[in-house]
Amino acid sequence: MPRPSSNEHGQLFPTRRILTIAAVAIAVALTALTAARVLRRLANMWQWEIDCPRNWPLSMFSLKIPGIHEPIAHAGIAAAIGVVFFVLIRWQLVRIIERRWLVLAFGGLLVLSTNLIHGPTHGLARPHGDEKQYYRDASQVTSTARFLEEFNARQPQLGCHARTHPPGAVLLFHGLCLSLGTPEAVSIAVALVAVGLTGLFFHGLLTYDFDRQTCGYVTLLLLLVPSVQIYYCTTLDAIIAGCFLAVLYFIRHPHSAVSIGGATVGLICASMLTFGACFLGPVLVGIELFTRRSPWRTTAALTGTALFYIALHMATGFDYLQAFRTASALENPGGFLLLTEPASYFLTRLENLADIVWYFGPFLLVLSIRGIRLLRSTRSHPEVLATTVLGLLTLAAMFLSGAFRTGETARACLFIVPYLMLPVAAYLQHRSCTMHDKRALAWLVFGQTLAMQTFGGYYW
Repeated sequence: MPRPSSNEHGQLFPTRRILTIAAVAIAVALTALTAARVLRRLANMWQWEIDCPRNWPLSMFSLKIPGIHEPIAHAGIAAAIGVVFFVLIRWQLVRIIERRWLVLAFGGLLVLSTNLIHGPTHGLARPHGDEKQYYRDASQVTSTARFLEEFNARQPQLGCHARTHPPGAVLLFHGLCLSLGTPEAVSIAVALVAVGLTGLFFHGLLTYDFDRQTCGYVTLLLLLVPSVQIYYCTTLDAIIAGCFLAVLYFIRHPHSAVSIGGATVGLICASMLTFGACFLGPVLVGIELFTRRSPWRTTAALTGTALFYIALHMATGFDYLQAFRTASALENPGGFLLLTEPASYFLTRLENLADIVWYFGPFLLVLSIRGIRLLRSTRSHPEVLATTVLGLLTLAAMFLSGAFRTGETARACLFIVPYLMLPVAAYLQHRSCTMHDKRALAWLVFGQTLAMQTFGGYYW
């Protein structure tokens, strides 16, 4: 085993390092914003058609200053949340991370609280009540069976999100609307379900490789990440991320029957909500080839999922492959983006990366890189390194194919955040961090979230 570096004997992030990382992150952001303005001027001058949003490389962000762009009371709410967070982290962190249910409860309450910084209308009602979302299509469903029967024919006429997703997306919100009634209640339900699924299965996944305290603390960190705090109350992708984690957890389960059954159910749920579930195939096959030399569990789960869709087609006429082809054509009507709009292709690829990095946060990104280096040098937890690398490579392949044209990957790719957190867990356990370091890191992560929720507006 290699000698630990001098950095491992000091603080996790000394004050000078914190200031350096923050300064670099801000400098990069300002440089990108300046480059975007120059690029837009050139595009207007030479009449180029490029996909370059105002605050590129962040795709869906607008600056909002309390007292100028929004009520000053929103800043007061943010300050109160910050005080409560400080008190709980300062005196109750050990108790929280030792109990999984406390981690989930704390994370869920913070998701709801930070979204209320925008006020109940923009924080809760608008995300799911907006006509561009699933609410309008869900309210028009009169029969689940009829909706499935007619989905392939009606798909191009659905809302901009519903038409590029399988029918499960609309049907889920149809059920939530019938049960709960108001968009505010739907948002709360989405947050609680998403936090529950993510926290439960990510904690379970960590238990395969790490000690109890590391599992609890890193699960809490995941729930504090800006992309999770901002989007887990406002988008279907939060529930999708939880389903993806369930599949990942079950495929590594020690008991074959539980593994195959759980992974099959998870795949069915995930694939009914998003065509992006194809991300899971290469990851699961790679994990099994690495750990068991044979992907027979993944094959069984994929077979079970295929049989489900064959039975669904026989019962209702719904054709999953046709729906996928329709969604692909609607997403990129001109064909492969690199050939039809090469400038927009490269700009949106950079957008995709920037969204993930910025909403993940610079401090966790540094720890994730350190963790990957540690795993490579020590060869400890090979399954963790393999899972992380497979996830990142599969996502990179999706980006190269032109997926996620809007670049709003902070929302659409919430499922990649746990893969980035796995090497963080490896690094923190290896360092045997003090409680002071853990409190400081929690504040660095949540501090960015609090600032982004206070001064930023986001399109959902």
